Amino acid sequence: MKKVISIICITLLVALYSCDERDDLRSDIDDLTERVANLEASIEQMNSDISNYQQMVEGKILVVGYSKDEQDNYTIELSNGETVTIYSGKVDMNDMPLFSVNASGHWAYTINGMTTELLVNDKPVSAIPETGTAGVTPKLKVDANGFWLISVDNGSTWNKLGNNQIADGTQAVANASSLFSNVTIDEATGQITFTIRADNSQVKVPIYGKDFYLTIEYEGTATFGLGQKQEFVVEQANVETATIENQTWGVKLTENKLIVTAPKTNVQGKVYEEQIYIKIFSKEGYCRVVKLPVKLLTTEIDASSALAWQRFKQGENNVLLDYSYAGYNHGESAPQGAFSLGYQVINVKERMTSKNMTAREALINILQENNMTKVNGTNKMNANAKIVIYFPAGDYVLHNDDDNTRDESKQKDAVDSKNNNVSNGIEIYGGNFVIKGDGPDKTRLIMETPHLPTSISNLSSSPVLLAIKHTNGPNNAGNSPQLASVTENAQRGDFTVKVSGTTGISSGQWVQLRLRSGDRELVKKEIGPIALNENWAIAKAPISINQNADDQYGVKITEFHQVKSAANGKITFYEPIMHDIDIKYNDTEGWEIRTYKYLENVGVEDLSFVGNALDGYAHHGEGHAEQAKVGWQYDGAYKPLLLQRVVNSWVRNVHFESVSEALTFAESANSSAYNIRISGKRGHSAVRSQGSSRVFIGKVRDESAGNDVYGKSCQGQFHGCGVSKPSVGTVLWNVTWGNDACFESHATQPRATLIDNCRGGLVYYRAGGDENEAPNHLSDLTLWNLNVTGTDSHASNFEWWSDSDKWWKIFPPIVVGVHGTKVQFAGTDRQQVTYEESTGAKVSPESLYEAQLRERLGYVPGWLNALK
Repeated sequence: MKKVISIICITLLVALYSCDERDDLRSDIDDLTERVANLEASIEQMNSDISNYQQMVEGKILVVGYSKDEQDNYTIELSNGETVTIYSGKVDMNDMPLFSVNASGHWAYTINGMTTELLVNDKPVSAIPETGTAGVTPKLKVDANGFWLISVDNGSTWNKLGNNQIADGTQAVANASSLFSNVTIDEATGQITFTIRADNSQVKVPIYGKDFYLTIEYEGTATFGLGQKQEFVVEQANVETATIENQTWGVKLTENKLIVTAPKTNVQGKVYEEQIYIKIFSKEGYCRVVKLPVKLLTTEIDASSALAWQRFKQGENNVLLDYSYAGYNHGESAPQGAFSLGYQVINVKERMTSKNMTAREALINILQENNMTKVNGTNKMNANAKIVIYFPAGDYVLHNDDDNTRDESKQKDAVDSKNNNVSNGIEIYGGNFVIKGDGPDKTRLIMETPHLPTSISNLSSSPVLLAIKHTNGPNNAGNSPQLASVTENAQRGDFTVKVSGTTGISSGQWVQLRLRSGDRELVKKEIGPIALNENWAIAKAPISINQNADDQYGVKITEFHQVKSAANGKITFYEPIMHDIDIKYNDTEGWEIRTYKYLENVGVEDLSFVGNALDGYAHHGEGHAEQAKVGWQYDGAYKPLLLQRVVNSWVRNVHFESVSEALTFAESANSSAYNIRISGKRGHSAVRSQGSSRVFIGKVRDESAGNDVYGKSCQGQFHGCGVSKPSVGTVLWNVTWGNDACFESHATQPRATLIDNCRGGLVYYRAGGDENEAPNHLSDLTLWNLNVTGTDSHASNFEWWSDSDKWWKIFPPIVVGVHGTKVQFAGTDRQQVTYEESTGAKVSPESLYEAQLRERLGYVPGWLNALK
């Protein structure tokens, strides 16, 4: 019995020992599998580096591009289409064979600090071609047992590396397995020196001496719905041919566009990302690879979209206007780069040096010689200047107290350090020209001291630093004679109006479609449910334009349009009209077509305007004992830029620092401001469309800050980007403003404004506007996916107008997808909104402007994609 028990015990012990062995074996296998997996990416990178290293040694490749990231890692692009990454800092690669070429031209490898010449069949392997033979390129891999294998015949046969070298893999860093330990770039000699990690030897590779690139102006991953087409702006140099490696996406490359069409079906059945690869080749056959990351959805782009958008597309019960015509060239393209226009380039710095002038003197000298400003007391106009006024990198003082003068007949309440009382801005009367710098962080146009006002009681009367304008305003009978009367009613959204005649009207011409009326029925329609105040300008009878009086009173509607055709009593515009036309309102001139005088193709780009705004912002001087004397310093002293009566013009890639007002488009049409940053001390306002039609204001980052007059922290300009006067069709796209601010809506009858996918505060009284010019905004204010970042005590019962509040009166807006900080709008039952959908949650499409452009054109234009 004891023997049986002993046998059973021994058996159990053996069984237990066998289980432990199996567990250890399984652990070893799992560990080996993990080590091999860890090494896969490293091996792939190492093999690529070995091949590229050999071609460097053989002198077969050049460097065609390079860049450095925020971690100081270099990416080097080679002329064979490959890239090499050199990582900064120390990388543990003791477990990787590090290859080098020894003094004999043979391959050697270093592992765990020991260097060994590579032998195959007891013979060294040549890395450099010998007479009649080619150099050999080794390849690495790890076998199923975890040993390093080497191939010298492109993978046909494999042998163990050295004396059964084990691939550890526990220290493998998949993205840092580089054959190269360092790189030095010498642009003067046109060479890049690579340091080899194994033995610190070096190899020099020439840099391709020409620009050779294709850049896609887009950041991040481009998202596509099924079958969606998008355009991307590209810039290229010395590209002879290009091939596109993709079988499922439709891709077409032109000189300045990449057009991508998504598959109509998602074969993976889930949202996925991939890369579109474009190989470009130079005339010499050198290659670079350009990538566009893309994401494909499982539905069409408008699936599960907002009801308001569906109704817009269907045309039934629609509340939305079509804003897609806003911006330069009706939103269809961006302006060319200044240096590609073929204009004469005039260098301001060179002019300063050659004529011993200040920056201001040099600029005025350039303008005078091109008949674009006042010359000997006479205003000169050059509508076709065809010049680029180029400010190379540097600081340019365009105003200080040296520019001011003394005039005893002018105001004496505001004087400068020299007791002067008059400031003069620089007025520019020219079209087809560009003011260009070397970038917002390199070129700075500076106002060292404030522009003095013409009257301290007129807070905005300080002149603008650079005022680019046509001198003939549209509200003067002599400047704007009547061309025709409108003879039949028309609806908003129509493109054609019937008129009394088309003499003097031709295709391509810009005109104004306008109405002035004091008809009480119309006035009440215009203000909606808001009670009429008889002191408001809109309530007073207008004066005929033919009396050459100020255009102040009654209903004022002005739309600037480009004529597509004019014949047989009809005018067809390129853009839809934004307001219903009812010809019965003819108590003044009625609906009419008048001349509009303008300048075209004016650009300001790639520079900064620097002011010196006061800290402790005080709106209109409030909080100061002598409010009337100091208000101008806060609201108007530093106004760098005005574009007035221009069409198809732009301001882009511009930074405004410590300014009272950044930029105004006044009485202009189809112009754009984008890639704008506002910083420094808080000022009065940001970027506005004033009495203009279809201005696009996009990607403005309002980051000014400081404390207000009461010591309270504030963010952004007091008024954010927005509108004033009879503007129509303005688009604010992807704009931010301060948490304690609001979009600007500065009264005097703006209409039809789209605030699209913007972010900022929704704070009472920050819209702006004189109480006698109320309401702040009339019909068709549309808030689409506004992300509210701050509000005030009104948030729980947010009203857009109130009979008891004289400063905040906005015609019931359209609000869709307003989200972020919680806001509860008083509803349609109280006539506070015209339409409300999805308050508290974003809707699709994310951008109404983008969706409308896509609907009209069939694709998203490249310039807009580049801004996203």
